[in-house]
Amino acid sequence: MKNLAVRVLVAIIAIPILVNIVLFGKALLVGFVSILTVLAFFEFMKMTQTRIRLFPQMILFGWLVFANWSVFYFGEGALLLSLLIGFAITTFSAVFRRDVVLSSTRVVFTLFGLIYVSLFNFFILIRELELIKYMNYKEAGLWILFAFAVIWICDTAAYFVGTPLGKHKMSPVVSPNKSWEGFAGGMVFGTLTGYIFSFFALKEIPILQMILAAFAVSLTGQLGDLVESIFKRRFGVKDSSNIIPGHGGVLDRFDSLLFALPTLYFVLVFVVYSD
Repeated sequence: MKNLAVRVLVAIIAIPILVNIVLFGKALLVGFVSILTVLAFFEFMKMTQTRIRLFPQMILFGWLVFANWSVFYFGEGALLLSLLIGFAITTFSAVFRRDVVLSSTRVVFTLFGLIYVSLFNFFILIRELELIKYMNYKEAGLWILFAFAVIWICDTAAYFVGTPLGKHKMSPVVSPNKSWEGFAGGMVFGTLTGYIFSFFALKEIPILQMILAAFAVSLTGQLGDLVESIFKRRFGVKDSSNIIPGHGGVLDRFDSLLFALPTLYFVLVFVVYSD
């Protein structure tokens, strides 16, 4: 009960702050994304028991922040370039290690962590990229809030449907509590959220496109949650950290969005704003 009270209190404080950061955008959003990226990378390194060295991990912390700001100023091309350079930094580091087995394992985890947390850049791409021809600047922020709403409703529905009705396990080894019934419930209510959202915001977007976007976000969001569970199960970790009281770590709160936001980005580029 105490933990629930803490979760609710943190949510009451954090949600208005997050909404305002998203709607304001610009440097404030990029700074927020940089904080998330650094914390998430640290959590992943700690969770996978990867020792943080000056080369390459400490260098990559700074590189990730530089990449966030590069994406803000130069767009999606900067994200690809940053990943390629990050790949080079990570792999070249193995050359200077004596233990080939240990260094190769660290390279794999570091490289995956680098790519994984770099997905936070899609916050910036959706919010700031001129490739998407928004009606106005605020509209971009509404799409991110749309993603938050869909994910939250999807996760909540999956829990409340799956808990009493779940009989068929989705992935018993990775996440024993998740069921296909809960997954279906999340998909239905998450997609329905897109339909309802269209009555309050983004009214100029065709309803079918809103539903498609919500369906895609619900699907990849739930799968994204399972991705982090693979590593938590592998290393026997309940939460990625305890940095957010009552909620665990950054990866615990944003694991669904790490896959949902890139999906939403491509739906916006190739479907909603394709003309």
